[in-house]
Order: sequence, then structure tokens, then C-alpha cells
Amino acid sequence: MKLLFTDLDGTLLTDDKQILDVDMKAIEGMLARGHKLVLCTGRPLTSAKQLAQKYGFDKPGFFLVSFNGGLIYDYATEQSILTRYIPVESVKFIMDAAHKAGMHAHTYSGDLVVSEYETEQLKTYCRLMKMDYVVVKDIRDYYGDFINVVVKPPIKVNIITPFNHDSLLDFRAEMRKTTAGKLFDVFSKPEMLEFSHMQSNKGDAVRFMADFYKVPLSDTIAVGDEENDCPMIEAAGVGIAMANASDVAKSVADYVTKADNNHGGIAEIIQKFVI
Repeated sequence: MKLLFTDLDGTLLTDDKQILDVDMKAIEGMLARGHKLVLCTGRPLTSAKQLAQKYGFDKPGFFLVSFNGGLIYDYATEQSILTRYIPVESVKFIMDAAHKAGMHAHTYSGDLVVSEYETEQLKTYCRLMKMDYVVVKDIRDYYGDFINVVVKPPIKVNIITPFNHDSLLDFRAEMRKTTAGKLFDVFSKPEMLEFSHMQSNKGDAVRFMADFYKVPLSDTIAVGDEENDCPMIEAAGVGIAMANASDVAKSVADYVTKADNNHGGIAEIIQKFVI
């Protein structure tokens, strides 16, 4: 049995957020042969579950790695089998710094996106993720002591810049003076920087799921297109970057597909490395 870990946006999904028929047929073929597919995304669980339901991946035997590895969801039990939270004070520190720099910042609680400011970036993000949001005066008061079962602790913080990518590079460098060794930071898109638990990355998710299935890492394949995919590309037995991937993802990959996410790149991978 082999495990195929695939990113969603820019990898399994086309630019218009669909899965091609050729890729679905290849996935169905590998599953019929006893191999496993694990969806591995930076998206929050709520958004990832919507896509899983749309394509029939919402049944026992499937797992969702969401929040870049911050939460792993098991459809067999309909429960998380791994969740890694971050301190609210860290969330507040990063949010305040982002707001001071003129950037948008948000975190999550259950099915909600949570922010201290209602920005155009917040509205656009929630529209794309198909999620609701709540704007609060102070993030610390909202989370409190987590005694409210409705309010779940934060798993990660997203920073979205209205400026260029360099502005986020500068922001990350400044944040690392305080967060280095305490929080993991990574780009999921050039305009989006994310902070999470030190072990909340897709590479740790690959190792966790390989151990869960009792499959050696040599029998794992991971594919992605952005910096947040690099940890799993490096961790897997075969690490793959899509033809449309960023240079940083391609630089750590064992193989770069000939086809991109709009032209059957996943089918190419399954035929070459899985079946």
C-alpha cells in the first residue's frame, strides 16, 4: 500500500477550484488497488470538508489534514485525531503587529474566521473559503479561558498583505525576532503568511499518518505547489512539485510534473509513482 498526500489549491484543484475528470479517474483507480489518498491543505477544516464532500472523500477511510497540519480529521470517527493549538497571547501579538503594518490578520474558532477588523481581505477570504466571520474588539476577550464549548482555541493566524510579497518577507523577519522557535511560519501564497504551532506543518502530518497506517516513509508520495508544501515534499519517500509550483517548492522536489494542475498533473503522478 502506498500513501499519496496531495495539496488542494494549485495541485489537486484546477485554478477554478475543480478536480479534473482525468485526475478523479486516476484517484479512483489507485483507491481500487488498495492505496490511500490523504488531502493535505492549509485551508481550515470547514472549507476542506466542503471540498471533500463535493468529491466523495467524506467517508470512512479518508482523512483530512487541515490548517497545514494543525488539525487532522478522521471521517471514520468524525473526530480530530490530532489538534495543535497556539497561545492566544501569541495570536494577539501577531495581529497587533499586522494591523500596525497595515495588513489584515485573522484566526479561527470552530467554523468561524475571527478578526479584530473588518477588511476587504477578510471578506474576500471568507467568500473564497465559503465561511462566516466574526469581528471582535479584543481577541483575548473572545477566547477567554476556553470555558465556552462553542469557542475553540486558535490553531493558526493568517496575515494577508495588500502590498507586495516583499512586505510580508519583512514582516516575517521582524516577527521571527520574537516567534523563532515558538511558532512555525510559512507562506501558503505569496500574499499570505501563516503562523502556527511548531509541529503544525505538512511534513509532520506525513510522518504522523505514515505511522498511523504503519507504512514506511519510502512508500509515501507528497505533491504540492507552494512553500507550505515543502515540509511534506521533503518528508515523503517521493516529493513532487507541480509544473505550476513556486521555485521554492520545485527546489526541494524529487520530481516536477510535466502537466500542471489544469492539465492532469495528479493523474501523471499516480500513473508514474503509485500504480
